[in-house]
Amino acid sequence: MHARRAVILAVVMAAIVACAWGTARAAEAPTTQTRTVFDIMYVATFGKDRFNFVGFMDMMVIYLCSIASVALIIEHAITIRRTIIVPELSVAQIKTMFDERRFREALEFCQNDPSFVSGVIHAGLIEAANGYEAMENAMQDAADERTARLFRKIEWLNLLGNLAPMLGLLGTVWGMIMAFGEIEAKGGKANPSDLAGGILVALFSTFMGLVVAIPALAGYGIFRSRIEQMSMEAALVAEELLANFKPSAGE
Repeated sequence: MHARRAVILAVVMAAIVACAWGTARAAEAPTTQTRTVFDIMYVATFGKDRFNFVGFMDMMVIYLCSIASVALIIEHAITIRRTIIVPELSVAQIKTMFDERRFREALEFCQNDPSFVSGVIHAGLIEAANGYEAMENAMQDAADERTARLFRKIEWLNLLGNLAPMLGLLGTVWGMIMAFGEIEAKGGKANPSDLAGGILVALFSTFMGLVVAIPALAGYGIFRSRIEQMSMEAALVAEELLANFKPSAGE
């Protein structure tokens, strides 16, 4: 909450300076110059008239966070899905083995199959000699451990989603320092062009921080919901498959 307030405050400050700059710019003779996104990115990263080391490092880290975020989203979209966690083919094969009472073969299959549901069933089969209650506990522990492992896997997206706005805020604050430093250096008579570099760094770094954070946090929420849903489904499928081991009421 404090971080969000800080970001909003920094953006408001940058907007005020930008408005003042725009007003002064409008009073001058119009000079049309079209800038592309890459031009703005270059100036915000390397500086307008001289190299800006702090801004450069800040933007480089944001760019790296962006690349890492995209790579993680793609990797999670491939690996965190039903065909990987609860594959229908594996479930059908295990069910066939159970129906044919080929339990040893089913144990070996589950041990070699990397899917979530096979790992849960394998944990239960290992405890078959200790009774159904021990099998249930083992399956529950295995499901919890694998679910926690998946949650830890997607936690990097949550980290990047929270870190990127802070890096954007750092660039915003540094850009404002640069802008006001120019005003102080010119004795309060700085031209709008003297402030442009600092304002550009301030606004663009905030923009890039949000560009990284929004998809990262959205992906984190989607994958977390997907993990919760499919891990519960895998546990129910495993329990259903091992229902044959459950003793009858008379036993």
